[in-house]
Formats: sequence, C-alpha cells, structure tokens
Amino acid sequence: MSSGKPGIRPLRFNHVGFRCKDIEASIKWYVDVLGFREAFRSHRPDGGLALVYVQFGPDQFIEFFPGGDGGHVGEASETGSGYRHLCVTVPDLRASLAILKGKGLAIKEPWVGMSGALIYFIDDPDGNKIELAELNAESTTRQAEARARWVAEFPEEGN
Repeated sequence: MSSGKPGIRPLRFNHVGFRCKDIEASIKWYVDVLGFREAFRSHRPDGGLALVYVQFGPDQFIEFFPGGDGGHVGEASETGSGYRHLCVTVPDLRASLAILKGKGLAIKEPWVGMSGALIYFIDDPDGNKIELAELNAESTTRQAEARARWVAEFPEEGN
C-alpha cells in the first residue's frame, strides 16, 4: 500500500487532551510544578468552561476538559491498547528532578529506558503519567539518532 513517498509534510505534535476531575487544580499543577503557562480558555455558549490550553513550547500544548468526575481510567494494560504516557524532553534530567523535588514531589533515581534515554515518570493530579526524558546535544539515544536521520531527510523541519 505504501507508495514510498512520505505522507503529509510537515507534521508537528500540537497537543494532547485530558479530561480533569478538578481542572483548576490540574492547571495550577502544570503551571507551578512543570512551568507550563496557561495559553487560553474557551467557554460554551452558556458561559461554562469548555476547555483550557496550557503551553510548554511555541506550538505545544495540553488541552484540559472539565468533567472528569467518574474517576481516572488509567493507562492501558500490558496486553491492552490505549494511552500509556506523555513524554516531554529536558536537557538535564537530574537538574529537572532536583527542581521537582524542591516543589515537593517525591523523587527517586532516574533510569535508562529502552530508547537509551535517561528517563523518569511522574503523575499529574489526575494520575496521567508523564515521562521526562533527557535529550541534549550530547545525546546518543535512539531518539537522537532518529532525529538526525529525520533532519537529514527533511532539513526544513529541523527546528
């Protein structure tokens, strides 16, 4: 079925959406703990809150929806399909973990994941898993190698 040609170019990750039990507490956590910023809010025609975007890069967001009162669904089981986690990269994981520890998170030792990156997982207030992965100019991880191949093939998408 593949024609050998790339699909839609360029594509970039923009956002992932989460339904929250307490949307204000979730926003506060992402802003205060991770350093994201609230980008904008949208309201329904009746004036109720429809969604809130928090931003962690020029065009990278998490979209929060209110109404998650039914309890956390959790991540997919080892044999099930579905959401597992969101990963964000940091240039220095140990320094990032020291900041999180200073903000009251219980932090243990990071480890090397299957990609070769130094990684650590935290949970947001709703129990969504967030992976922090160290990727920097010296990275020799599989992601860094894949990025170099990508930029060689699509140089206009290298930033």
